[in-house]
Amino acid sequence: MRKHTCKDVPQAHVVPYLAIHRNIVFKQGNARAHTARYTQQFFKQSNFQVLPWPALSPDLNPIEHFWDYLQRWLDSQDLRPQNADDLEHSLRRHWNAILRHFLQTPVPSMGRRCAAVVEAQGERGGGTHYYRSLS
Repeated sequence: MRKHTCKDVPQAHVVPYLAIHRNIVFKQGNARAHTARYTQQFFKQSNFQVLPWPALSPDLNPIEHFWDYLQRWLDSQDLRPQNADDLEHSLRRHWNAILRHFLQTPVPSMGRRCAAVVEAQGERGGGTHYYRSLS
């Protein structure tokens, strides 16, 4: 992602929202474009409160569990997709069938996940049981 996109998207969508709702903490990952000086300066000038986020934190990102699950599901299929269209169709069908059910556990547990990472002092490589459950 380009660094300008990391400024343009929040500027177009989040800044107007901030005019109405003041107590917002913005969360983004640690992609190079997110941590670029250009992006950080924009957030500072716009008075964004950005949540500090540890690098390599799949235990704090509920969608990572879902991607892992989809990969394991795809690997278990006897009939593998033969092209990109087959792959997209197969993944969309399975995604739509299970997404709501699958996210009912990881999303509500975000507070506990964050507390566990703080307690583990951000330790990687299995610092929390949430991280270990991905393996």
